[in-house]
Amino acid sequence: MTSTAVTNLTTAGESARPLITPRGWAWIGLLTALFVLLHRNFLWRALRISLEDNDWSHALLVPVIGGYYLFQNRGRLMQLTSSVCWWGLPIMLLGMVSYAFWIYPGRNDMFQGYSMIISLFGLVLFILGPRMMTVLWFPIWYLSFGVKVSQKLWEMIALKLQTIASASSTVLLNIIGMALDIEASVRGNTIDIFHHGIKLHPPMNVAEACSGLRMLMAFLALGVAMAFLAPRAWWQRVIMVAMTLPIAVAVNVGRVTTLGFLHVYAPEYAKGDFHIFVGLLMLIPAAGMFLLLGWVLDKLIIVEDTDERARTKVSGEGARGPLAAYEPTDHDPPTILKGLLFGVVLTAMACGAYVLVIAARRPDLVTDRIGLSESATRSSAIVVLAGVLASMWFVLNQVWPSLVPKGDAMRVGRKRLVALAIGAGFLVTAMVGQETTVWANKIVMFKKEVPVRKELDLLEHPTGRWRFVSQDPPLGKDILEELGTTIYLNRTYEDTQWVGNPLGKIADLHVAYYTGTADTVPHVPQQCFKASGLEQVAGGGTTLELRGEGYRDDPTIEGGYVHAVQDSGFGDQVRVPMVDVPATFFTFSNPTRNNQLVNVAYFFVANGKYLPSPAAVRANGFDIRDKYSYYCKVQVTVHVQDKEQAVERISSLLSEVMPEIMSCLPDWVDVTEGRWPAEAPAAVNNGAGAGE
Repeated sequence: MTSTAVTNLTTAGESARPLITPRGWAWIGLLTALFVLLHRNFLWRALRISLEDNDWSHALLVPVIGGYYLFQNRGRLMQLTSSVCWWGLPIMLLGMVSYAFWIYPGRNDMFQGYSMIISLFGLVLFILGPRMMTVLWFPIWYLSFGVKVSQKLWEMIALKLQTIASASSTVLLNIIGMALDIEASVRGNTIDIFHHGIKLHPPMNVAEACSGLRMLMAFLALGVAMAFLAPRAWWQRVIMVAMTLPIAVAVNVGRVTTLGFLHVYAPEYAKGDFHIFVGLLMLIPAAGMFLLLGWVLDKLIIVEDTDERARTKVSGEGARGPLAAYEPTDHDPPTILKGLLFGVVLTAMACGAYVLVIAARRPDLVTDRIGLSESATRSSAIVVLAGVLASMWFVLNQVWPSLVPKGDAMRVGRKRLVALAIGAGFLVTAMVGQETTVWANKIVMFKKEVPVRKELDLLEHPTGRWRFVSQDPPLGKDILEELGTTIYLNRTYEDTQWVGNPLGKIADLHVAYYTGTADTVPHVPQQCFKASGLEQVAGGGTTLELRGEGYRDDPTIEGGYVHAVQDSGFGDQVRVPMVDVPATFFTFSNPTRNNQLVNVAYFFVANGKYLPSPAAVRANGFDIRDKYSYYCKVQVTVHVQDKEQAVERISSLLSEVMPEIMSCLPDWVDVTEGRWPAEAPAAVNNGAGAGE
């Protein structure tokens, strides 16, 4: 039976019934508005990421594809039986509580997004029932392609796929290049290309050596959409979804190979905007490969042109269509009011239970607010939590049956109406609770950007042990996109006291400043070093010591120090948070230089704190009440064999340059006390050069 026939199928007396009644559209509009308002902070952040990050720009099309899928399957929806499913309520509550947790104290944008999707799934399941979810599950689940994956997890996956793409592209370049006298060799994710025996410089970095597989999620979203937007058997869809990743890798191999030939014959087109355009063009062959795969699967097994979905069981308590017609009665206002109150009470209890669980697990978060000790707070929270859970059980078991009596002649429609009202009550209560919490705790959901006090390339040169050698030229647009900021600095210094290998006296300083970004995921060097062909030997944490006569205790900061800085422009001293700096340390070997060791240490300055890693920045860098936020990566690379010697030399250089760096960054005491930014000038784009 064709889809057209399915659309036209109706039962006796229902030929004129629409898919969704005007009253149903009104409820859809109300619940959608409440749902968006509840999750608006995450949705706004996701929109900003999709506009600022080319790798996630596909997120704008995700809800459009989901909506088109619903439009395609409106005939199936018309034939399915809708019903109220109680299992949707706990799923919806779980999503709401999880969403609140990942705002604070969890602080994870990715899990906020997944929690929002769980809430939506629970709401739709509760109102429309499991039969309707056989169609509706896909557009809801498909929204996960619009949630940006955690950077650490993303890089773990993408770097491995990038390595495959680099090696495969090198083989393809060598095969095709046999007729053009082109040879290629790969180091990590860097491809060295030889033309007529001459090595081209610079080498080609796969995805600029810093990113993973470009547009990977866009390819996956495209493949899944093509698997479900066409009518297919379930086993065909499984195969097509399983093939999305291999096709994404294959298309990226073609992209890298194309850029390789451009690198030889038209290097100006192998970077910049045209480079991005080539990546977008790859969506065309990707779509062609998915269409070809679908055609092959259709030819493997010929299936009779019938649609089993038209035979969906419609018996039982329920109504045809997502929001089938329900004639209003005089009892509608009381029925809606009862449902709203039920949703409000149950959600309020769930929110209270969540707060009590947090208080029992982390009493330190609330002791200052209630004036009790941590042990007393934990004990009280456990006792009250038991009472709240018992009350929830009573409400669920005693109040619900009274809302829709079994003997009601219009039980089906009234049950639906109560469910819609309960859903609205859930969303209203959660939104009011969230806004009240934000207001009472003075939480700032979106931090304002805070400009640097002076340009990074105006750093004074050290006058002690270290001597300034050079400053790198500005970076290209592609690498700047991966770096994620235009406020950066890359300088080379040499140790005037060094005796030995000339390379050993060199130290490279890299500083990158971020503020006002939608995503607080700093760029880290491990992936870049691996992508350039270096092999990681060791890694872990270390402590860098800032020492010198200029460091002395600062009574205005607990455990803080100040250092005298000449011509800082902001007085004769700058504040330094601490002199024992926690940092991340890695050792790499360079196979092209007889396994010469390269040691790199980096840390972050985030809202006046020194923190060792991106995870620490996300978890501890910003107070929820901070109005402004910034973080600055400070990284030093040295070429010595011994780790202890490397740490000592990095500490020595930073002892001389960190006061100057801090004179450029916002003084957090001035920021918190309202003295900076005085007029909030625009962030400085100095383009001073950077690198990994």
